[in-house]
Amino acid sequence: MRRVHLVIAGAALAAVLVAGLLVWRPWTADADPCTAALTQTDRLPAATQLDALAEPDQARILTEPGAPFGPQRVAVPEPESPRLAVGGTVVQQSSSGLVGALDARTGEQVWAFEQNGTGYGATQVGGGMVLVQHPDGSRATAVAVGIEDGQVRNCTTFGADEPVAGTGTAVTVAQRTVALLRREERADPTATLSMIDPTRGEPLWTRDVELPRSVTYGYQAGGVVVFGAAGTDPTSAWQLAVDERDIYTPEDRRLYAFAADDGAPLWDYAHEDFAGQVIGTGFDIVVVRATRLEEGGKVLRNRLIALDERTGEENWSVDLPNSTATYYEQGTLFGDVLVVSESDPKRGAFADLVGRDLYTGEELWRIDNRITGLERAGLVGNLALIPGKSLAGLELVHVRTGESRTVFDGLSVLSASADGTSIGIEAILGRDRVLVTYDRES
Repeated sequence: MRRVHLVIAGAALAAVLVAGLLVWRPWTADADPCTAALTQTDRLPAATQLDALAEPDQARILTEPGAPFGPQRVAVPEPESPRLAVGGTVVQQSSSGLVGALDARTGEQVWAFEQNGTGYGATQVGGGMVLVQHPDGSRATAVAVGIEDGQVRNCTTFGADEPVAGTGTAVTVAQRTVALLRREERADPTATLSMIDPTRGEPLWTRDVELPRSVTYGYQAGGVVVFGAAGTDPTSAWQLAVDERDIYTPEDRRLYAFAADDGAPLWDYAHEDFAGQVIGTGFDIVVVRATRLEEGGKVLRNRLIALDERTGEENWSVDLPNSTATYYEQGTLFGDVLVVSESDPKRGAFADLVGRDLYTGEELWRIDNRITGLERAGLVGNLALIPGKSLAGLELVHVRTGESRTVFDGLSVLSASADGTSIGIEAILGRDRVLVTYDRES
């Protein structure tokens, strides 16, 4: 995480508080960690009309997609990891600690904060965002902010003797709490795991845990938090499996599970010496895509496995086709349907897109693969909105049947997201990334 150094004049801070921008607060002194945690900002990219950012042919493609896309609303240049959250609100967050939201219909900034000091991330919990950071010269905090209004609802403060960590990972648990994994030094095998209830002033619990240095990504399933060295993106999973620089140990390739109620270690898992990537979790299940480099470093052997979230035991397991070591196939979960890409010995990598039942692993459908970004997809009802290949638009795939169609053909779409009222897509227009928002049709 990067550090953000900001100096705030006392008079300006007092004016902000008097104006009610931080409207609910259990603190009274300016030196309190909660007042030092965040600074309001207007640094979010400003929205405009699509015609100001798109060529006429691009604008035509973007305004004629059909259902479930309703009327096109606004466009935002160079957005910061945009995702529709709740109530037609687009949440953005950057690696530098900028977190904020804008209205998907009007493009107006609703709120934005800079996380001061060392940021440990921001994660959605119900209708709010929890921003976790350790301001310079103060205590670590987790500040709960309403997504639709930006009002500060509560502030959790950590112990005064806890040092500033070098890295941090925040994971939403059951849409009620946040698990926070911190390390003082990246190479340190001892990490600190805490559980935050955003409605309480102190963490529910904090304990030291032993985890390999590369294990930094977190996932939640039921009452369990699982950590691994691969994220949802294919790049980190490929690096873990291929390990060209020989930096990973067998322990780095395992997954590690802890109880959400007290942080007790529950299980660790690897299929033989395969590298494990969590590609989805259900209420009581953890789905793992396991990969091993074979045949002189030219072939990846792949397997799909579902684990019981409390015990780590296999519920089911299926072999996937081998793939070339040059590429890493993808997978993610949409509701109770797993969607994975598969190689074909004759047609090469990413040949098929396959839907499988979450609880049995049985194949539901198989179609030609026209997508590239499963981990950056959105879901509208039973329609998965999956970025296609370069200049190939967005694939709308019915996750129950595999029926699909292409929209925005001719453009490169990077990501898609949706909530109950709106849809947003991130596309390349010219050389720039642009977020384009729409009303959502039922």
